Amino acid sequence: MTQTDWPSKVTARVADALRARRKELGLSAQDVTDACAALGYPIPRTVIANLESGRRASVDVAELLVLAEVLGVPPITMLFPLGTAPTIEVLPGREVSMWDAVAWVTGESREEAMKTPTQTVLNMFREHGILVSVAMLSRELGEEKRREAALARDPEHRAKFLDMVAELDRIHARDIQSLRNWRARMRELEVVPPALPDEFAYLESSETAQ
Repeated sequence: MTQTDWPSKVTARVADALRARRKELGLSAQDVTDACAALGYPIPRTVIANLESGRRASVDVAELLVLAEVLGVPPITMLFPLGTAPTIEVLPGREVSMWDAVAWVTGESREEAMKTPTQTVLNMFREHGILVSVAMLSRELGEEKRREAALARDPEHRAKFLDMVAELDRIHARDIQSLRNWRARMRELEVVPPALPDEFAYLESSETAQ
């Protein structure tokens, strides 16, 4: 494959993903066009048709993002279709496993050269996401047991549920503290933490007050 062939191959993968997903959803090219316009970035029906037919040799990043949203798929899967081939030409003349291609784009590459400050920031955000999920889980479990305690008619059952609530509240408090500490660590490194779910918005207020 020549260097000039590679960009057209990338576009072809996006076009194939567009066509397959559009048909899977039962959408016409006009439906896709209308949905793109509703998102605020119109993509004419002729562009959709030319992409799918191969008459259009390129697709820009904005188009890729909007099309992925309309089709309800992660943008990365339109570039690197996992499960369709063992390897892919990620760059001109560079064939790698399909998963390594995805990992390169998402910053999860195992390559030593990819261990950069940017990857460190990505890892911090991943850890933040895990801590938020853990705190959300302990919160939801506590609320569930609290509801069960309120509905329990037997005093012994109610007492057991309340004991579980107390333990889950302690766990949740630890989870929240871990999240606070991690966000503080991010700020120390001059990394702006992501917005929190509404349930934990009070943490952002306390951070601002500090």
